[in-house]
Amino acid sequence: MSVFYMIITGFCVFVIQWSIFPFLCSAIWQPDLWLTLLILSALMYDKKEILIWTIFGGFIQDITSGSMIGTHLLLYTIIALLFFKFVRQKFNRRWYISILAVMIGTFIYTILSGLLITISGENLSLPMYIAFKSVPLMLSNSVSALFMYNLLWNVTIEGESQW
Repeated sequence: MSVFYMIITGFCVFVIQWSIFPFLCSAIWQPDLWLTLLILSALMYDKKEILIWTIFGGFIQDITSGSMIGTHLLLYTIIALLFFKFVRQKFNRRWYISILAVMIGTFIYTILSGLLITISGENLSLPMYIAFKSVPLMLSNSVSALFMYNLLWNVTIEGESQW
């Protein structure tokens, strides 16, 4: 994917994530489009593009969500490297594999964010946090992955960008 189309895609994801979805979805059912984009990119694109999405998406999420700078960046980097290292080889271009990967990645993200909150000293019941947060986020991210899969796959031919 060229730099131009990465900027266009990033801008569209930013606008949808922070301008449109807050009016359409409640906070718990709002998908994390950056996470979905990151996981799908880890299955389709090179390591350089994945790291660009990780750094840019994590930084933007930290700024716009009001969380401490670096929390989303750290979690996104861990998930991107896990998926690039272990899941990419098993990806066979089937949409249901992509949806399953997004659901697994979202679950890992929820566990890691719960651990990060617990380590930071917050009084948090980790099993309740995972149960309460992971199910809606997994469902909403998998629905968004259905739409994003075709858009991202159409710009990729055998590992090379069409643009």
